[in-house]
Amino acid sequence: MIKCILFDLGGVIIDYTDDRYFYPYLARVSGVPVKKVWHTIQNRMEARLDTGQINLRDFNRAVANRLGIKPSQVKWYEMHRDNSRINRGTMGVVRRLHKRYSVSYLSNVDRSRYEWSTKLLRPYLKFFEHRFASCEIGMRKPSAAIYRYALRHMGFGGREVIFIDNLEENVRGARRAGIKSVLFKSPRQLERALKHIGVRL
Repeated sequence: MIKCILFDLGGVIIDYTDDRYFYPYLARVSGVPVKKVWHTIQNRMEARLDTGQINLRDFNRAVANRLGIKPSQVKWYEMHRDNSRINRGTMGVVRRLHKRYSVSYLSNVDRSRYEWSTKLLRPYLKFFEHRFASCEIGMRKPSAAIYRYALRHMGFGGREVIFIDNLEENVRGARRAGIKSVLFKSPRQLERALKHIGVRL
């Protein structure tokens, strides 16, 4: 029996993805192809930032060094701050789910972006019973450990939870941890997927 819906933040609750904003921006200012920019950031650097192993200043310096730009041009936090918005459609789904289920979120996010995200979420935090951020717990999706951590602290078994994320690798990670998962594409698609599983909206 489903008792809990566990959401990702970026790209699901918050309408922002690095693929849409950050990587194209860095490609423009550096002259480096987007694909190479992606590999530069994803080569463990973002994971280290999200789990608190490095701070934002060191991250900016490392990215700038690899792309041949100034650290002030990286704008990891600024791009998120200036372009992120609440996804109203998804939040409408959250409001409806909250009436029947425990709703929580689990996000890969560094401290600077998480502080901004919580400002955006302030009017809606009452809908989220548990709030898990990689920068606070030192683990990151799609590691099985972070899903187990969330299950343990929420007090639910894997079969009682549905996880929603916009990244396939995170959905697969949750499934490996025994959690039924939905790959998010849009609020309308999410509603259909949840109803198909048997979730009441």
